[in-house]
Amino acid sequence: MRKLQDSQPLWHALIWIGIYIVAVNVGDVVGGVLHFPGATSIVLLILSAVLLVYLRRTRRLAFYGVRRVQPGTLPATAFFIPLFVTAFVSYGKGWAPGLDTETVVFAILLVAGVGFVEELVFRGFLLRALRAEGRLTWAIVVSGVTFGVGHVVNLLRGYSLPEQPVQIVLAILVGIALAYGVVLTGSILPGAVFHALFNLSGTLTSDSVWGETVVAGIIAAVMIPYIFFLRSRLAAVGPAPDPPVASDGSR
Repeated sequence: MRKLQDSQPLWHALIWIGIYIVAVNVGDVVGGVLHFPGATSIVLLILSAVLLVYLRRTRRLAFYGVRRVQPGTLPATAFFIPLFVTAFVSYGKGWAPGLDTETVVFAILLVAGVGFVEELVFRGFLLRALRAEGRLTWAIVVSGVTFGVGHVVNLLRGYSLPEQPVQIVLAILVGIALAYGVVLTGSILPGAVFHALFNLSGTLTSDSVWGETVVAGIIAAVMIPYIFFLRSRLAAVGPAPDPPVASDGSR
């Protein structure tokens, strides 16, 4: 995989995306067989640890955005305030029935794993691979669209067909905004925190067609102008600087 990082970065990204999808489905199957709803969260936390060890050994943590936000870059993103506002919109629908401590704990663990892994594979591996092609806006849009379309796999997790188009469109918008944020700040970490909070709000709140429609409309109304704002800021200030290259050629 180390050689693939350098020689075929796009394939490197796609392989890790495939590993992530397989891990989620393995966790779901094992959880169903063992009647243990926390299985997927544990699988994803293990995958997160594996990814961190892998990137540490290959000296690519910073290269893929696992680093602090670069100094002075947060104002260009409006401090991610529009994104984080949308992470709490779903709570307006009210709490989901039947919540207990175990459900909440495993929900938190699950969204933490999903948030980190998805940000790393989509806004770390994939976005970095696409940026190597030299067309930054294209890379941002394609990574966001890929992230959104990838949510079609949720049909395997019990989502209904009517829910999918709305979820895909919103995921594309959020994915594009997050990609702009990574390019501007040089870090995937704010996006990982937002991602976890956003997914948690959807997990812990009630599910209704009307409520989901209203929430989707609000999120879209925030995301569309925010994306254009981020695009203008990127044109004005440029991307965050890349991390320094190590003596052996790694980053």
